[in-house]
Amino acid sequence: MSDDYGHEVRRLETRTSSVESDLYSLRSKLGEVDDLDHELRGIRSEIGSVEDDVNSVRSDLSELDDDVRSHIRDTEQALKRLTGRIQALEAHLLAARGAPQADLDTIDPEWRKLARAANHGWHVRTGLLSDHQREAHHRRIREYEGAIEERDEHRGKVVEAAGILAGTPRTSREFKQAVMDFGMSRALAESHEQRARKLADAAKAAQAALAQDEVLRRAKASLIERGEKAQKKLEWLLHGRLVEAVAMRALLPMWFVTVLGPVPPAEKTQEWMDLATQVMVYRVTYEVTDQVVALGPEPADYAPRRTTWHHELTRALRRW
Repeated sequence: MSDDYGHEVRRLETRTSSVESDLYSLRSKLGEVDDLDHELRGIRSEIGSVEDDVNSVRSDLSELDDDVRSHIRDTEQALKRLTGRIQALEAHLLAARGAPQADLDTIDPEWRKLARAANHGWHVRTGLLSDHQREAHHRRIREYEGAIEERDEHRGKVVEAAGILAGTPRTSREFKQAVMDFGMSRALAESHEQRARKLADAAKAAQAALAQDEVLRRAKASLIERGEKAQKKLEWLLHGRLVEAVAMRALLPMWFVTVLGPVPPAEKTQEWMDLATQVMVYRVTYEVTDQVVALGPEPADYAPRRTTWHHELTRALRRW
């Protein structure tokens, strides 16, 4: 009995010694963890310092970017003022040399007729559906027709499954598959039927709108075509007048020079000519006679074509 007790004591002492060894090893590791935690805190502190430096650099770069942009704007404005002075000197030089005056303001009666025809054609065309509106109507019709096709397709599958159920043993694989197909196809057919009902009114309205638009297009086709031809001819005549003036190195009117300069630019010349022609067409169309402001005053009341055209030309002229 005592031997067993002594053996048990020795076994416990061995385990105690092992536990003490493990505790010592654990304390050692905990000490390493404490050191590691200290190092991590140091690294976090360094990262925070770096982030502060990065934010400071970003702030400096933002201020520098604002300064650069401000300098660029100032430079652009100075360049525009310098360009204006050079153009004025060129005009005075040409005048001193006896350069002819470009006549861009004498309106031929034919031009007025063309402008009226073009304007009338434009207003007739605005009474029709735009391409965007027509496409929206066609899309509503396609959605409705697609729902009907899906419904009919699944109805066909229901009928097919019903035929299999009627002539196939209940224990067969085909019967079980037909039961699944019947239930799924029936649910889908009902779903697309409900969808088609919801889309039916919009599709019907779209079909009516397109039909009415087709009638108007056929009725007004000649007026629209006449207006488009008048617009193109007016642009061609005024473009020719401008080309002739530029070729003669004639002095262009003040209203022209203030927005487009006295001569065509070396780059994007055709774009400049096209815009100048549109300005001239606008002046003829609305009988603008202002000798300083190219487009005259902005329309006081909203007029669909004139107001939109005035805004578009004003925006386009800013780059020149």
